[in-house]
Amino acid sequence: MYNIKVQRLLRSLDKAYQGPVMSTKEGDTKILPKTIKGILKKYGLARTLDMDNPINCDDDLADTFFKAGRELALELGIFCEDTERVIKMTEDELLETIRDYPDHLILGEGQDEVVMFPRRPESELEPLMAASLGIVCREDIYLPLVQGIVKYPKLVDVLHGPTLSTVYGHMIRSGTPYETLMGDLESHLKKEALWRAGRPGMACTGINGACTEYGHLGGAAVVSGRGNITQSLCPVEMKVTFSNFHRVIMGLNVGHKLRVAGCSYIGGYAGPAEGAVLTCVANDLLIPCILQSDYTSSYVYDIQLFGNCGRKALWANSVSIQAISRNTGFMRNKIVNEVAGPCTEMFFLESAVGLMNHCVSGASKTTQPRSAGGRYTDYITPVECWWVGDVFKSCAGMSRKQANEIAKQVLPMYETQLSAPPKGESIYDCYDLQKQQAKPHYAKLFNDTRNKLIDLGMPLDRVFGEVYVDTCSEAKRNIIL
Repeated sequence: MYNIKVQRLLRSLDKAYQGPVMSTKEGDTKILPKTIKGILKKYGLARTLDMDNPINCDDDLADTFFKAGRELALELGIFCEDTERVIKMTEDELLETIRDYPDHLILGEGQDEVVMFPRRPESELEPLMAASLGIVCREDIYLPLVQGIVKYPKLVDVLHGPTLSTVYGHMIRSGTPYETLMGDLESHLKKEALWRAGRPGMACTGINGACTEYGHLGGAAVVSGRGNITQSLCPVEMKVTFSNFHRVIMGLNVGHKLRVAGCSYIGGYAGPAEGAVLTCVANDLLIPCILQSDYTSSYVYDIQLFGNCGRKALWANSVSIQAISRNTGFMRNKIVNEVAGPCTEMFFLESAVGLMNHCVSGASKTTQPRSAGGRYTDYITPVECWWVGDVFKSCAGMSRKQANEIAKQVLPMYETQLSAPPKGESIYDCYDLQKQQAKPHYAKLFNDTRNKLIDLGMPLDRVFGEVYVDTCSEAKRNIIL
């Protein structure tokens, strides 16, 4: 399969030099908005955003968005910023990708091996959880923080990990040798943390601190093979750079699975929520074909909130996930971007609604959490990681109608704070790294909020939650976990 992927990547690179010429400004401000507007009108999808029902339950709507997104993907392709040319995907190439796409992916090895499957809306198959979402932390707490994150195999399947604030005490500057060195250090710290936690075969995603390809090139070989994962985040909207190709090719060279993403912004170049759905669907079709990803990680943000737990983004993500889930066998990693910080009720509510939405819509995997929107150093604890894994997995088999009714009850509890969310507390204030447990006030907030959601119908087990925040005996934890 390596040789096939390489040949198809070379085909895409050739197109990056031979495709139609287009400037970045023309594509962003003229061609993309005009094409989206025309396709939305053609398929009758303009103004279909349903603010009263944040989780879509209309299969016909999802299928129509799939057809429209497919047309957008075939018409526009992906724009290469380095050559200012368009990499077009043909219908035959798309069909070829669908035909050759795997029916499952194995991540990790040995007792830590997990399997990812395609999931349809309301699937009973349990999705996978990767933690955390690259939030910056100090070097001296990286090891105990990661040990806590991966503590419970039933909750966290893949290590994504936090991001280092420094490299051997020195400021990290992107695109410089500091970043290359950081990539190596992050990878070695991940391996040591997994060994200390007794999960040496757990799959890793890396390199999270790599703002450019240099960090990835510096650290990918350290965590080679073992079902590990290369991540490559494309620019918005429907663009690619040579940096993306560097990461993908290096990932192939060291035996990684390829996770490639292309975000869509409501209020950005794609326009309204309906336009962001189209570009998200298009990314999920273009990226496996052009960049040979094993799975994509495309999702919708609301540019005004810098998150996706408001009504517009919840709806857009539900429709775009369902569109692909119902019409292809592609696997996707979908991300919830919480804006509230650790040790706040709002964080638990945001993540609960967002992850419930992604699970019932058909996502195969998530990478979480992004506590406080990832804005602050050391504002991440293992508790948020355990919580999101619990919610995401527990919602498997839940109906979209039931999830939508719960979302309509929970949204009013936090949505007025989305534009000015609480910062919460740093890890030092609400979590004991030595004991690897939440401090009493955080454990109480956790259980109070969790029980509130259970009372509203979220399918969570009351006892299990008490276990993983360490409010019961060690013997009881060993029995259940």
